[in-house]
Amino acid sequence: QAICIAGLPIVVTVAPFFRENLRNRILYCSIAGGVLAILIGGVFLESNSLKPQIGDLVHYSESRYGRIEVHQNEGLVTLFSDGVPVFNNQNETVAEEVIHYPLSQTENPQHVLMISATSGMIKELKKYNPVSIDYVELDPEVSAVLFRYKLLEPTRSLSVINEDGRAYLMKTRKKYDAIIVNLPEPDTFQINRFYTNRFFELVKARLAPHGVFSFSMDGYDNYLAEPQRQKLSSLFNTVSDHFKEVLLLPGQKIIFICTDSKIQRDIPSLLSSKGIATDYISHYFYGNVTAFRMDQLNRLMDPKTEKNYDHSPRLMRLMFTQWFAKFSTSPFWFLGAVILILVIYLSRLHVEEYVLFSSGCMTMGCELMIVFAFQIYFGYIYHQIGLIITIFLAGLLPGAWLGEKLRRNARSVLVWTDILLIILMLVFITFCFQLGDKLPVLFYLCTGFLFSVLCGCQFPVALEPRNNVKKSVARAFSADLIGAALGALITSVFLIPYYGITGAAIGLILLKMISLIMVGRKHG
Repeated sequence: QAICIAGLPIVVTVAPFFRENLRNRILYCSIAGGVLAILIGGVFLESNSLKPQIGDLVHYSESRYGRIEVHQNEGLVTLFSDGVPVFNNQNETVAEEVIHYPLSQTENPQHVLMISATSGMIKELKKYNPVSIDYVELDPEVSAVLFRYKLLEPTRSLSVINEDGRAYLMKTRKKYDAIIVNLPEPDTFQINRFYTNRFFELVKARLAPHGVFSFSMDGYDNYLAEPQRQKLSSLFNTVSDHFKEVLLLPGQKIIFICTDSKIQRDIPSLLSSKGIATDYISHYFYGNVTAFRMDQLNRLMDPKTEKNYDHSPRLMRLMFTQWFAKFSTSPFWFLGAVILILVIYLSRLHVEEYVLFSSGCMTMGCELMIVFAFQIYFGYIYHQIGLIITIFLAGLLPGAWLGEKLRRNARSVLVWTDILLIILMLVFITFCFQLGDKLPVLFYLCTGFLFSVLCGCQFPVALEPRNNVKKSVARAFSADLIGAALGALITSVFLIPYYGITGAAIGLILLKMISLIMVGRKHG
């Protein structure tokens, strides 16, 4: 529906270009009719494409955070988010592990915080009779559907908080006896921010003395692959900075138990002493989670593995490595081909075209860095990303107007705009590191606007020294676009995951310094 609504104005807008003669009008009507048929047909086909192959679609809705579906197949009820199954009502084993492993380490948990949840968690949590259960779920539609289809059980002590989990921890002053994070693997920047050094610091600040913190990763059967070992080691090393005791428990999920108190490993005995009955743990714990498996898993943690930070998401790099190992593929062939084509292309550029290439690369790279930084500090950003992109585009027009006024001093303008781009990048990185989540939203918007102004200013100036205007415009425009495409690719896929925001900034600054040197040598 969104594509149809967005496409209709485009069909109407291009109509004046086909008014010249009858032949053009017939051509327009044919093309427009075909496009309209595709757009409208897509709306009717969408509902049929949602029907599952097995079972029934009992609920469908769209929120600002994604597409929500509930499938029912006999007694199994599964909630899908954007096509991925995330909750079902037959997950008692995981619910017991996630709740009882950490809470068995506490004497009397009165206040418990859950960041996201899975089926059965509240049922198991009620066995401890806590005074308050705060359940944080970003999407209110998801939490409503979970209760509607009995994937979660309501209780009087339960408070549902529809907010970003990290943002909630930053603003609340409430102390919790237990904090349980039940989020997917950190395979996106949105999820990775819940597994960084700064997040663990926030968790520690919100825990009561002798409180316990827990989160989980995907489990394994008998062999722990090296990429997964490095991923777990990065998390272990990061969270160990904030807790005296960290224990990993193997199972369907690898449960991290983090506390400043001594961790007791005999969990069934602890639960028995508290009078808490379980179906899975009491019968299968000793057979599945043996002392040997526990010791082996914890010994495999590599103390040399790098820690995961907000500005240096090492976990993302390890997740990429795990994906490539899982499918026996490598990105290096693709990167090698891109580098080869890029070298050939750059060798044919004039100095002014390289300036625009580097500016496009730096501007798009900075835009992505701002989006990632904005996401780290302010949470889910996809309903605000339009504002960020609009601000970037809005700066191009005044920049081009300013460049037109200053194009007589082409060399000086190119040099000074390059210098200002480098300074602005340094200021952005410095402020992010020093102030971080204390920066207002306006800072990110203003930074993006200034970057686009400087980039827009260079475009008309770079055309001034050239004779063939049409050819110059085409080559300059293509250089700017190719630079922007490369900046988006290498920043999001390579620089930030592998070297962090700081490394990405240094790489973009070096690219601009080459531009500055080339302009100085040509006009020196």
